[in-house]
Amino acid sequence: MVDGRFLAGERELTKSELRPYLESLGRSIDLSPVDERIKQIRADEDIEAQDSVIDAELAPTLHRTLDLTRKEAADAGLWHYLCIVRFPEFVHYRWDHVFDPESPGNMEEKFLKAGTDAYSNALHRIWWGAELTYEEGESEDVSERDYSRTKKVLGFQELANDILDHDFARYVPVTHACGDLLCHDALDKIKQEGMYEDPPSNSTIVSRTTTLLREELTVRRVEMMDDDHIVKTIEDLRDDVMRLDAGWS
Repeated sequence: MVDGRFLAGERELTKSELRPYLESLGRSIDLSPVDERIKQIRADEDIEAQDSVIDAELAPTLHRTLDLTRKEAADAGLWHYLCIVRFPEFVHYRWDHVFDPESPGNMEEKFLKAGTDAYSNALHRIWWGAELTYEEGESEDVSERDYSRTKKVLGFQELANDILDHDFARYVPVTHACGDLLCHDALDKIKQEGMYEDPPSNSTIVSRTTTLLREELTVRRVEMMDDDHIVKTIEDLRDDVMRLDAGWS
């Protein structure tokens, strides 16, 4: 039913059409805060359609509103419903630039991926990006959660993609360290200090560092590394990338 016309935004799928395939989660969630936040984002003249900052701006509201367990969030059907029935206009607003009628797979995955893949589905990736990067407040009240790291990660698409597309993302200490050490703020500060002559772009640093980290963690058991060791490992890999790309031996 998710065909070329739907992916192109030329038709909608209604609840009545999909009723034979819908199952209740056994709980009710008020999605109006998400509706309202999407309206605010779309009305913001400083935010352009398709921009990754959309993910960063929506993430706190989406994560607070969908206060799910990780088991619940692993249910692909939940995200299929949200993207196909509840928020298809948002998916098109964020991702229409990837639609190619001759090769619709990139757009299709924004509606139909999910489950164990935290990278592709338009809303699933935002929720998991927040789940893996936010900090709890002094209490467990959702209103006290700190999403500052979430916004830095999701607002930098290369960083969000390279974290969520690797298995190490499921281990929160690694994800937090990557977010803190590879965000624009951290990399720009290093460049401003002038430690490296002609350093590579931030996107290149992130891509190569996370690739090296993935390789490094194939021979280490990350759960046996304490937080300081994780930070030092990422710092060393990041600095190696910056030195080598600057022409250092």
